[in-house]
Amino acid sequence: MENLLGLPALGLRSRWSRPPSTTPKMLNLCSNGVRGSTLLLRPTTLVRPHSASIASDLSQGCLVNNPALSRGDASTPTTLTQVPLRESSEKKNSQNSTIDFLKDIGLDDSQVEKVVKSYPRLLRCSVEKTLIPKIRILEDFGICGSELISVIASNPLLLWRLSSKNLLAKLDFLKSILGSVENARKAVKKGKWLLYVSLTNILQPNFELLKSYGISDERLQKFLLRNHRFLCCKPKWVQECLVRVEQVLGIPRESGMFLYGFMVMVSLRKRDLELKFELFKRYGWSESDVLLMAKRLPQCLLMSEARLKTRMDFFVNKLGYEIGFLAARPPLLLLSMEERILPRFAVMQVLQERNLLRRNPSIYTYMILSESRFLDAYVLPFKDNLPELYEAYAGRKKSVDSSVQKEKGKQ
Repeated sequence: MENLLGLPALGLRSRWSRPPSTTPKMLNLCSNGVRGSTLLLRPTTLVRPHSASIASDLSQGCLVNNPALSRGDASTPTTLTQVPLRESSEKKNSQNSTIDFLKDIGLDDSQVEKVVKSYPRLLRCSVEKTLIPKIRILEDFGICGSELISVIASNPLLLWRLSSKNLLAKLDFLKSILGSVENARKAVKKGKWLLYVSLTNILQPNFELLKSYGISDERLQKFLLRNHRFLCCKPKWVQECLVRVEQVLGIPRESGMFLYGFMVMVSLRKRDLELKFELFKRYGWSESDVLLMAKRLPQCLLMSEARLKTRMDFFVNKLGYEIGFLAARPPLLLLSMEERILPRFAVMQVLQERNLLRRNPSIYTYMILSESRFLDAYVLPFKDNLPELYEAYAGRKKSVDSSVQKEKGKQ
């Protein structure tokens, strides 16, 4: 048997037995002022135990933080001359059991090291009473294999912070509000805080608040699957944001944009929202223009000044469109300049200059088309006559072919 330093046990008895009278002792004042008895050992070279290096490193970490050690550190073992009697191999065996368990469920050495260094309390958990029951709950829920490894590696806190009963209750709640076990599993993998916040004080009250606004289960499921973090906010804040969506943005709760307005309100404090309005006004927008844009696509209120500036320079300063045109068609503000706006505009310019279009569509019409539909309508029909057009577009548009394949695969 080895002690925490990795040294041979030297015939040490348990801390409850009286040490032999021939063993030299020293009286040592602990950090709390209580006198404790420690054994005096000769300085020696640290020998790592045969167990995993992670366990050894953790043992050394325990030594560094141990108030019974009067000098030295775990990285310089030759200076350590005192080993506390109260430390035994039992604690080290518990640590090794936890580490072995994490490896058994599939975590690699680097993941295990990251987990136990981030949450050292996990080493105190009983494998049989605490860890195994929770793993079984997750596996029964369909979270197993690589998914289980991913969940544990990113959310190790759930192994010791949650009781098994609490974990099961939250998983059942997520399944009920998201419509299926599959959706609940996706939410757990993406949002770890869903399992940590209170079920009765946070999750359930927030869901009931959203339901009270007449939002259908289907709409809520789609929204929360992508934006589940809003369930973790304080219910008082959620209530305030729901009220502000109607009062400040003027978006009625029946609108399809109401939940997205709620998302914006949760993301922006009152002063932050005022600054966003001021930002648009600096670029010539009236308050009515901003509200029109917000009603049609509230996410635009989250855009940066740099993004707004580039869109204003292109659509207003270069092409001469009115601000009202953009306010009524806010998706144009969120499209990528490099990936969509500039390449498509260049294609349409060539086609218009050569009179190859039967009719000239509006810029909004061809900008919001999916990639496959834009290619089918404005690029591929002219591939033989204008091969350079397709080559130029494909060169400026990254991964055109792969994007088309993905979209066709969804159809």
